[in-house]
Amino acid sequence: MARVVMVTGVSRDAGARCARALAADPSIGTVIGVDVVPPRAELGKVRFVRADIRNPVIAKVIAAEGVDTVVHTGVVATPGSAGGRSSMKEINVIGTMQLLAACQKAPGVAKSDRSHVVL
Repeated sequence: MARVVMVTGVSRDAGARCARALAADPSIGTVIGVDVVPPRAELGKVRFVRADIRNPVIAKVIAAEGVDTVVHTGVVATPGSAGGRSSMKEINVIGTMQLLAACQKAPGVAKSDRSHVVL
């Protein structure tokens, strides 16, 4: 069975590059790019889903898509780009916690011997 990989943060350059590279790998069947805003760069074969990892609904996306691997690039490194330090913390800490909780609940990620979460 082909892998289903979800990449967070695909509206930023690093996330978009990562998602495109994974989509070019023949061992990966589907790459789903997730972010709160549409990507600026062309994603090629990556399917974009508008979703916020800070919201528990991300668990439904993971389950519905049959995700078995999650690559989390949706972090903010500069407070100014996020609207300040508290916004950066909300995105980085709360978002990562919600994403990990969603991965834990998802049958494909939590119980598969092929599952991975990459931070």
